[in-house]
This record gives sequence, structure tokens and C-alpha cells, in this order.
Amino acid sequence: MRTFAKWLVLFVLSPVALVALALLVIPNNIVELEFATYEQAVSTGAIERQALPDYLPKSAKDIHSTRDLDNGGEVVTFRYGSDFDQFIAAQVAASPRTAKSLGIRLWDDDFTDPNELSYFPEVALYREHKAGKLLINRVQRTALYIDKPVY
Repeated sequence: MRTFAKWLVLFVLSPVALVALALLVIPNNIVELEFATYEQAVSTGAIERQALPDYLPKSAKDIHSTRDLDNGGEVVTFRYGSDFDQFIAAQVAASPRTAKSLGIRLWDDDFTDPNELSYFPEVALYREHKAGKLLINRVQRTALYIDKPVY
């Protein structure tokens, strides 16, 4: 009976071990970066190597970037100060949207209330890059930049 139990355990655990090994070996093409402040992002070279937008405001903090290397999509969220207000004012706004309506799922609620949001469908936050989308929470002073949605 013990031999049977050993084979049963081996039979059950082998597929589990193979799945775990496969998850470790399969490359992850999602790159996530987090920075507490703009200064921290600059000191690591993230802006210079274009891992973050060129026109990120100097007041940016709580910066989170997710980039999909397969499709080139990027989502960047950050909190901003008054130095970003002039940039925002120069953009052409569209009807309010929410993160959910743009196909973005986030962990916070900053981008769910249309009454607090402004949506800018064509914004270039990179010097030599096509325009992306910018969603601003005017009350929380939080921004969400989307360059080709990351699914």
C-alpha cells in the first residue's frame, strides 16, 4: 500500500511541478517601474533611456509605469503639482472618459468618477513619439497616460 501511495503522490505532484517550472521559464514581456519622485526617476536614468515620458512634470510623484514589450503599449500613472497645469491647459479636451471605458483596469479609484476627470485623446509626452491619451483627475491631481492600451 505504501508503494501505491508514493506513486500516487509522485503522479499528482509531477504536473504541479512542471507547471511551476514552466511559469518560471516563460519570459515575461511586461516591464513595471515604480518611482517615488521625479528626481528618483531621473537619477536612475529612466527618463533619459525613455523608460518614462520626456515631459513628465518635475512635481511627479508616485510614478508607476507598465510597458508591454510585445505590443509596445505603455500605461503611466503619477500624481502631479501645479507645474503640470499649463501643459494640461494647452491640450485639447474631449468628452470625459473613465479608465474602465478606455480598457484600463487600475488598483485605485482616481479614474472612475467622470465628474472629476478630463480626457485628452491626443497628447505627446515623448519628444519623438506619437501621441497617446491622457486622463486627468482634476480633484486628486493624478494623471494616467496611455500609449496603446496594455491588456
